[in-house]
Amino acid sequence: MPTREHTILLVSDDANLCAAARREFEDKEEGLRVAEVRTVEAARRIVADAAPTVILLEETSATPASEDPVEKKPRLNSVVSALALHAPVVVIGAPHQQSEVASLVAAGTADFVERAGDCLPVALEKVERRLRHAQHLADVQAHLGNDSQRFAGLANALNGAGFGEVLRHEMNNPLTGILGNAELLLAEVRRKNDGRLPHGGQQRLETIAALAVRLRETVRRLSQECEARQHPAQ
Repeated sequence: MPTREHTILLVSDDANLCAAARREFEDKEEGLRVAEVRTVEAARRIVADAAPTVILLEETSATPASEDPVEKKPRLNSVVSALALHAPVVVIGAPHQQSEVASLVAAGTADFVERAGDCLPVALEKVERRLRHAQHLADVQAHLGNDSQRFAGLANALNGAGFGEVLRHEMNNPLTGILGNAELLLAEVRRKNDGRLPHGGQQRLETIAALAVRLRETVRRLSQECEARQHPAQ
């Protein structure tokens, strides 16, 4: 593991943490690429091209200290939501910030590790678990074929050990997009506080609607496949 190349994106301004994480993964894993940036802004510029499997984010890179006391820091949940549209995020942060990303952790799109003592091994274990999960999904989905075959393949896997993982993936992808876009839209509305839809808000609402339709269609098609197998036509 992994049997195909995966990428971990490290987002941290702590050179020692990045070096330790890089050594850990490069010593243990084959076919694993580690990309490293110091700020969230830099991560946003490369995340689409890097196509990471997992993102390891140190909270200080998401909410850096500002010399301007009036300048508002971005909320951690908004930062993580935006990154989670591309890959699951493992966050290392202060204990009091865990509540900020609680909804994302509950949705399965993020993990939180308290920055206390030697927290890096705990964070790396969560990253490795995400990598194993991604590889398992890739292996299972390789047997499901193209989109026209996917729902039949899912139904056939109902009694298999991998069905729960694949189903969560099918549900979590659109749910992550819905949650991420909603969080970003809500954060912008709160920031402007003028009662108007912010710039780009209509596109985000259209994305939310499209993803909700996709989620509904997934449930409908899967339900139909299961029903057809339970009650085959005579």
